[in-house]
Amino acid sequence: MQTITPNRKKLGIIGGMGARAGVLLMQKVVDYSPVTKDQDFIEILLHSNACIPDRTRAILYEGPSPEEELIRSVSGFSTYNVEAIVMACVTAYYYYNKLQQHTPAYILHPVEALSSYLQNAQPHVRRIGLLASTGAIQAGIFHRLCDTGINIITLDDEQQETLFMQSLYMPGGLKSGNISDAAKELFFGAVEKLRTQQVDMIVGGCSEVSILLHADALDIPYADVMDLLAMEAVKYCYNLS
Repeated sequence: MQTITPNRKKLGIIGGMGARAGVLLMQKVVDYSPVTKDQDFIEILLHSNACIPDRTRAILYEGPSPEEELIRSVSGFSTYNVEAIVMACVTAYYYYNKLQQHTPAYILHPVEALSSYLQNAQPHVRRIGLLASTGAIQAGIFHRLCDTGINIITLDDEQQETLFMQSLYMPGGLKSGNISDAAKELFFGAVEKLRTQQVDMIVGGCSEVSILLHADALDIPYADVMDLLAMEAVKYCYNLS
């Protein structure tokens, strides 16, 4: 057990993208915290901001921008002297640089966490099968991994929309209050299509992936970026090496 330092940092989580993903990210932070009693946990503020417009629609289809609402969440954390921020939506990191300008807190980045994990824990991995939103893929949020020799494999355009994105946005999809069996079937269909493309690892690059997919469901390695982001947040807030 790590020694808990008295100067641990406060964490802000921007959720609502969707609501279930934000709660799950907070649960992961709690699960990874090296504590034995209530008072050892870090202070966490979760803003489940349901007013944030859809990120993929904004990036690709000229939908309403989420920037104003994301800034509202970030700015609100400043009132409580939050020192670290994570967002429960990988696509929202398209706005990372602008958001960082509106807060003195450090906004942790999930792709940096993934890159570090691949280099240190999975150096043999060269082809990753990426399950991510169309917005995140088209915006090149994961593109920096290519600079480290990683090849990013995604679903083809039809599979991306009719399997993965449909599983998120359909009635009863992963972004809804109650997830249907039909959505689960589409989701795991997308996972299977990606798994068969001779990839070394599946990467859950969307916060909704965390809801259904777990390592024991696959016969190849799996990395969940929300998992890695939660671990990095715990390390940063507890001042762990």
